[in-house]
Amino acid sequence: MKGKQFHEIVADYRHVVCSVVRQRPQPGGHGAKALGTGFFVSRDVFITCDHVMNNPEDPHQPGDSYLLVANLTGTSGKMHILPNPQIGKEINLFPNLDMAVLRVPNTPQDQPFAPLEYGDVYEGEGIGVVGYPLPVLQVINGNITFNSVIYRAARGSVTARYTTNDNQLQNVPCIEVNFLFVPGNSGGPVFSAKTGRALGFVRGYRAVKIRESIATATMIPQLPLGVSNQYVESLSAVYSVAYKLDFVRATLDGFGVTL
Repeated sequence: MKGKQFHEIVADYRHVVCSVVRQRPQPGGHGAKALGTGFFVSRDVFITCDHVMNNPEDPHQPGDSYLLVANLTGTSGKMHILPNPQIGKEINLFPNLDMAVLRVPNTPQDQPFAPLEYGDVYEGEGIGVVGYPLPVLQVINGNITFNSVIYRAARGSVTARYTTNDNQLQNVPCIEVNFLFVPGNSGGPVFSAKTGRALGFVRGYRAVKIRESIATATMIPQLPLGVSNQYVESLSAVYSVAYKLDFVRATLDGFGVTL
């Protein structure tokens, strides 16, 4: 990817990045739900966030299967299937890193994967993010339609880099940007806009409240009976956060993932 223009790097990542879709047995068939984003870091090793695969509010259950869905053209793509994966084998969870590592069976020998970078990241450095945020799955005749799994890209600059303690995670090296990662981006790559090398993976965002005030609605001509025209207006600064790959290097080394 080195030396390519940004849109060319984004196009290459289409083959590397997938929407993580869970299929869960339900009465009358299977229900499908898009959980987040992830990406290949070697031919058959795929990473995403632990909170994508095993959110405490909607954890993995025995009998669940997964599709890793890549939209390649807008209307067509490919799917990698993990039928009835087992924790500790096909799915490896690292809640202390907020990372999940998937072993993906039957990947082709030429399956693309992201080049990784464990070096420094600097304030002002250009970065990109790609993934499948805000997914709305459409299933026709039992098949997920690719045009309902929309691949999205964004570009910006590193706002800050720092080490933080995030809930139960300690000494986490972070990359911060000031454009919004939205639900569904979690687990996707943050990469150098210059080289295309993956620098980290999307964790989420944080909002810092700046101001609150009582405001009055003036543009709605007639409110429903009993609805007040006053409301609390809140202004927040929103920063998105990714974890640097340095944070998980030792774990990736253990799965044979090298630079």
